[in-house]
Amino acid sequence: MPTREKRSVERVEDVDPAFDPWEPSRPIPIFVLGIFIALAVWGGFSYVGDLVPERVAAGDTVTPAASTVNQPAGAANDAPRLIHGGSAEVWSCASCHGAAGQGAGQTPRLAGLNSAYIVKQLQDFVSGARTNESMRYVASQLSPSEMNEVAEYYSALSIPAAPSPSGDGRFNRGRELNLRGDWNRDVPACATCHGEAGEGLGATFPRLAGQQPEYLFSQLTAWKGGRRHNSPQSLMEDIASRMSEEDMWAAAQYFGSLRTAHSK
Repeated sequence: MPTREKRSVERVEDVDPAFDPWEPSRPIPIFVLGIFIALAVWGGFSYVGDLVPERVAAGDTVTPAASTVNQPAGAANDAPRLIHGGSAEVWSCASCHGAAGQGAGQTPRLAGLNSAYIVKQLQDFVSGARTNESMRYVASQLSPSEMNEVAEYYSALSIPAAPSPSGDGRFNRGRELNLRGDWNRDVPACATCHGEAGEGLGATFPRLAGQQPEYLFSQLTAWKGGRRHNSPQSLMEDIASRMSEEDMWAAAQYFGSLRTAHSK
Protein backbone atom coordinates (compact mmCIF):
# COMPACT_ATOMS: atom_id res chain seq x y z
CA MET A 1 0.00 0.00 0.00
CA PRO A 2 2.80 2.55 0.76
CA THR A 3 4.18 1.81 -2.68
CA ARG A 4 0.92 2.87 -4.36
CA GLU A 5 0.80 6.14 -2.38
CA LYS A 6 4.39 6.91 -3.39
CA ARG A 7 3.63 6.40 -7.10
CA SER A 8 0.56 8.67 -6.83
CA VAL A 9 2.65 11.42 -5.26
CA GLU A 10 5.27 11.11 -7.98
CA ARG A 11 2.61 11.56 -10.71
CA VAL A 12 1.28 14.71 -9.04
CA GLU A 13 4.78 16.12 -8.68
CA ASP A 14 5.38 15.55 -12.43
CA VAL A 15 2.57 17.98 -13.36
CA ASP A 16 3.74 21.46 -14.43
CA PRO A 17 2.72 23.81 -11.60
CA ALA A 18 2.07 26.56 -14.20
CA PHE A 19 -0.57 24.42 -15.94
CA ASP A 20 -4.09 25.88 -15.66
CA PRO A 21 -6.85 23.62 -17.05
CA TRP A 22 -9.26 26.59 -17.13
CA GLU A 23 -6.92 28.86 -19.09
CA PRO A 24 -8.91 30.42 -22.05
CA SER A 25 -7.83 29.53 -25.61
CA ARG A 26 -5.52 32.01 -27.24
CA PRO A 27 -7.03 34.07 -30.09
CA ILE A 28 -5.70 33.72 -33.64
CA PRO A 29 -3.33 36.61 -34.39
CA ILE A 30 -4.99 39.41 -36.36
CA PHE A 31 -2.37 39.32 -39.14
CA VAL A 32 -3.15 35.62 -39.76
CA LEU A 33 -6.86 36.42 -40.11
CA GLY A 34 -5.94 39.23 -42.48
CA ILE A 35 -4.03 36.81 -44.70
CA PHE A 36 -6.99 34.39 -44.84
CA ILE A 37 -9.42 37.21 -45.74
CA ALA A 38 -7.10 38.57 -48.44
CA LEU A 39 -6.72 35.13 -50.01
CA ALA A 40 -10.50 34.60 -49.99
CA VAL A 41 -11.15 37.96 -51.67
CA TRP A 42 -8.44 37.35 -54.27
CA GLY A 43 -9.87 33.91 -55.05
CA GLY A 44 -13.37 35.33 -55.45
CA PHE A 45 -12.24 37.98 -57.93
CA SER A 46 -10.26 35.40 -59.89
CA TYR A 47 -13.30 33.13 -60.13
CA VAL A 48 -15.58 35.94 -61.34
CA GLY A 49 -12.95 37.08 -63.82
CA ASP A 50 -12.89 33.65 -65.41
CA LEU A 51 -16.65 33.80 -66.06
CA VAL A 52 -16.67 36.93 -68.26
CA PRO A 53 -14.99 37.62 -71.60
CA GLU A 54 -11.65 39.38 -71.56
CA ARG A 55 -12.09 43.11 -71.74
CA VAL A 56 -10.34 45.25 -74.29
CA ALA A 57 -8.21 47.85 -72.56
CA ALA A 58 -9.29 51.44 -73.11
CA GLY A 59 -6.11 52.28 -74.99
CA ASP A 60 -6.08 49.19 -77.18
CA THR A 61 -7.32 49.18 -80.74
CA VAL A 62 -9.00 46.23 -82.39
CA THR A 63 -8.32 45.77 -86.07
CA PRO A 64 -10.64 43.46 -87.99
CA ALA A 65 -9.26 41.16 -90.63
CA ALA A 66 -9.53 42.74 -94.06
CA SER A 67 -11.54 39.81 -95.40
CA THR A 68 -13.96 39.72 -92.48
CA VAL A 69 -16.04 42.86 -92.86
CA ASN A 70 -16.12 46.19 -94.63
CA GLN A 71 -16.67 49.25 -92.48
CA PRO A 72 -17.94 52.62 -93.63
CA ALA A 73 -15.23 55.22 -94.04
CA GLY A 74 -14.18 56.53 -90.63
CA ALA A 75 -16.41 54.09 -88.79
CA ALA A 76 -13.66 52.99 -86.38
CA ASN A 77 -13.04 56.61 -85.37
CA ASP A 78 -16.76 57.39 -84.98
CA ALA A 79 -17.61 54.28 -82.98
CA PRO A 80 -18.99 54.78 -79.48
CA ARG A 81 -16.33 54.10 -76.87
CA LEU A 82 -18.25 51.03 -75.70
CA ILE A 83 -17.65 49.23 -79.01
CA HIS A 84 -13.88 48.92 -78.75
CA GLY A 85 -12.97 50.16 -75.28
CA GLY A 86 -15.82 49.16 -73.03
CA SER A 87 -16.14 50.97 -69.72
CA ALA A 88 -15.28 50.53 -66.08
CA GLU A 89 -18.48 48.49 -65.66
CA VAL A 90 -18.63 46.34 -68.81
CA TRP A 91 -16.30 44.81 -71.37
CA SER A 92 -16.29 46.04 -74.96
CA CYS A 93 -18.88 44.90 -77.51
CA ALA A 94 -16.02 43.98 -79.86
CA SER A 95 -14.66 41.42 -77.39
CA CYS A 96 -17.61 39.14 -78.26
CA HIS A 97 -19.20 40.43 -81.47
CA GLY A 98 -16.01 41.31 -83.31
CA ALA A 99 -14.44 44.65 -84.12
CA ALA A 100 -17.04 45.38 -86.79
CA GLY A 101 -19.99 43.42 -85.52
CA GLN A 102 -19.31 40.38 -87.68
CA GLY A 103 -19.96 37.85 -84.90
CA ALA A 104 -18.82 34.23 -84.99
CA GLY A 105 -20.50 30.89 -84.44
CA GLN A 106 -23.30 31.29 -81.89
CA THR A 107 -22.43 34.95 -81.32
CA PRO A 108 -24.68 36.91 -83.70
CA ARG A 109 -23.66 39.32 -86.43
CA LEU A 110 -24.82 42.81 -85.45
CA ALA A 111 -23.63 44.61 -88.57
CA GLY A 112 -26.54 45.63 -90.75
CA LEU A 113 -29.31 44.85 -88.25
CA ASN A 114 -32.07 47.40 -87.83
CA SER A 115 -31.11 49.82 -85.04
CA ALA A 116 -34.58 49.73 -83.43
CA TYR A 117 -34.40 45.92 -83.41
CA ILE A 118 -31.03 46.01 -81.61
CA VAL A 119 -32.39 48.44 -79.00
CA LYS A 120 -35.45 46.22 -78.49
CA GLN A 121 -33.24 43.19 -77.83
CA LEU A 122 -31.09 45.12 -75.35
CA GLN A 123 -34.22 46.23 -73.51
CA ASP A 124 -35.51 42.65 -73.49
CA PHE A 125 -32.24 41.44 -71.94
CA VAL A 126 -32.63 44.03 -69.18
CA SER A 127 -36.27 43.15 -68.48
CA GLY A 128 -35.63 39.41 -68.63
CA ALA A 129 -37.96 38.91 -71.61
CA ARG A 130 -34.90 37.46 -73.35
CA THR A 131 -32.48 35.42 -71.27
CA ASN A 132 -28.70 35.54 -71.50
CA GLU A 133 -26.78 36.28 -68.32
CA SER A 134 -23.82 37.95 -70.03
CA MET A 135 -26.02 40.19 -72.18
CA ARG A 136 -28.31 41.00 -69.28
CA TYR A 137 -25.32 42.19 -67.27
CA VAL A 138 -23.97 44.30 -70.15
CA ALA A 139 -27.31 45.77 -71.20
CA SER A 140 -28.17 46.65 -67.60
CA GLN A 141 -25.14 48.94 -67.47
CA LEU A 142 -26.15 50.89 -70.58
CA SER A 143 -28.17 54.09 -70.55
CA PRO A 144 -30.91 54.59 -73.17
CA SER A 145 -28.65 56.98 -75.10
CA GLU A 146 -25.80 54.44 -75.07
CA MET A 147 -28.12 51.74 -76.37
CA ASN A 148 -29.13 54.02 -79.24
CA GLU A 149 -25.52 54.94 -80.06
CA VAL A 150 -24.40 51.31 -80.17
CA ALA A 151 -27.44 50.26 -82.22
CA GLU A 152 -27.04 53.04 -84.78
CA TYR A 153 -23.34 52.28 -85.18
CA TYR A 154 -23.91 48.59 -85.89
CA SER A 155 -26.89 49.30 -88.14
CA ALA A 156 -24.70 51.49 -90.39
CA LEU A 157 -22.03 48.82 -90.85
CA SER A 158 -21.99 46.83 -94.07
CA ILE A 159 -21.71 43.06 -94.02
CA PRO A 160 -19.48 40.99 -96.28
CA ALA A 161 -20.83 39.02 -99.18
CA ALA A 162 -21.79 35.53 -98.14
CA PRO A 163 -20.17 32.55 -99.85
CA SER A 164 -21.86 31.35 -103.01
CA PRO A 165 -24.64 28.86 -102.23
CA SER A 166 -23.73 25.24 -102.82
CA GLY A 167 -27.05 24.29 -104.38
CA ASP A 168 -27.19 21.05 -102.39
CA GLY A 169 -30.32 19.51 -100.90
CA ARG A 170 -29.97 21.40 -97.63
CA PHE A 171 -29.77 24.77 -99.41
CA ASN A 172 -32.73 23.89 -101.62
CA ARG A 173 -34.79 22.84 -98.60
CA GLY A 174 -33.93 26.10 -96.86
CA ARG A 175 -35.00 28.10 -99.91
CA GLU A 176 -38.27 26.17 -100.06
CA LEU A 177 -38.97 26.94 -96.40
CA ASN A 178 -38.21 30.61 -97.02
CA LEU A 179 -40.39 31.03 -100.10
CA ARG A 180 -43.20 28.52 -99.53
CA GLY A 181 -42.92 27.12 -96.02
CA ASP A 182 -44.21 23.63 -95.27
CA TRP A 183 -47.98 23.59 -94.91
CA ASN A 184 -47.97 19.89 -94.10
CA ARG A 185 -46.46 20.99 -90.79
CA ASP A 186 -48.29 24.35 -90.65
CA VAL A 187 -44.98 26.18 -91.09
CA PRO A 188 -45.49 29.46 -93.01
CA ALA A 189 -42.94 30.87 -95.43
CA CYS A 190 -40.10 32.74 -93.70
CA ALA A 191 -40.38 35.44 -96.41
CA THR A 192 -43.81 36.40 -95.07
CA CYS A 193 -42.15 38.18 -92.14
CA HIS A 194 -38.44 38.41 -92.93
CA GLY A 195 -38.62 39.34 -96.61
CA GLU A 196 -38.00 37.27 -99.71
CA ALA A 197 -34.25 37.85 -99.55
CA GLY A 198 -34.04 37.66 -95.76
CA GLU A 199 -33.56 41.44 -95.59
CA GLY A 200 -35.79 41.85 -92.55
CA LEU A 201 -38.79 44.11 -92.04
CA GLY A 202 -38.43 47.03 -89.66
CA ALA A 203 -37.76 46.69 -85.97
CA THR A 204 -39.88 43.59 -85.47
CA PHE A 205 -38.47 41.05 -87.92
CA PRO A 206 -34.65 41.04 -88.12
CA ARG A 207 -32.41 40.59 -91.13
CA LEU A 208 -31.54 36.91 -91.52
CA ALA A 209 -29.42 37.13 -94.66
CA GLY A 210 -25.74 36.82 -93.86
CA GLN A 211 -26.36 35.94 -90.21
CA GLN A 212 -24.22 33.27 -88.55
CA PRO A 213 -25.90 29.88 -89.34
CA GLU A 214 -24.94 28.47 -85.94
CA TYR A 215 -26.60 31.42 -84.23
CA LEU A 216 -29.79 31.10 -86.29
CA PHE A 217 -30.00 27.39 -85.47
CA SER A 218 -29.39 28.02 -81.76
CA GLN A 219 -32.23 30.56 -81.64
CA LEU A 220 -34.65 28.28 -83.46
CA THR A 221 -33.89 25.50 -80.99
CA ALA A 222 -34.27 27.97 -78.10
CA TRP A 223 -37.73 28.96 -79.32
CA LYS A 224 -38.66 25.32 -79.91
CA GLY A 225 -37.41 24.32 -76.45
CA GLY A 226 -39.10 27.22 -74.64
CA ARG A 227 -35.88 29.04 -73.72
CA ARG A 228 -36.66 32.19 -75.72
CA HIS A 229 -39.98 34.04 -75.43
CA ASN A 230 -39.65 37.52 -76.94
CA SER A 231 -41.01 37.23 -80.48
CA PRO A 232 -44.12 39.30 -81.30
CA GLN A 233 -47.31 37.44 -80.45
CA SER A 234 -45.18 34.32 -79.79
CA LEU A 235 -44.91 33.75 -83.54
CA MET A 236 -41.45 32.19 -83.52
CA GLU A 237 -42.20 29.98 -80.53
CA ASP A 238 -45.23 28.62 -82.38
CA ILE A 239 -43.49 28.17 -85.74
CA ALA A 240 -40.29 26.61 -84.35
CA SER A 241 -42.29 24.12 -82.31
CA ARG A 242 -43.42 22.50 -85.56
CA MET A 243 -40.03 22.47 -87.30
CA SER A 244 -37.74 19.45 -87.34
CA GLU A 245 -34.07 19.85 -86.46
CA GLU A 246 -33.19 19.10 -90.08
CA ASP A 247 -35.44 21.93 -91.32
CA MET A 248 -34.09 24.35 -88.71
CA TRP A 249 -30.54 23.63 -89.82
CA ALA A 250 -31.49 23.88 -93.51
CA ALA A 251 -33.10 27.29 -92.96
CA ALA A 252 -30.11 28.50 -90.94
CA GLN A 253 -27.66 27.40 -93.63
CA TYR A 254 -29.75 28.96 -96.37
CA PHE A 255 -30.05 32.40 -94.75
CA GLY A 256 -26.41 32.36 -93.72
CA SER A 257 -25.38 32.02 -97.37
CA LEU A 258 -27.73 34.66 -98.81
CA ARG A 259 -26.38 37.76 -100.50
CA THR A 260 -28.30 40.99 -100.03
CA ALA A 261 -28.16 44.51 -101.37
CA HIS A 262 -26.70 45.59 -98.03
CA SER A 263 -23.70 43.28 -98.52
CA LYS A 264 -20.47 44.43 -100.13
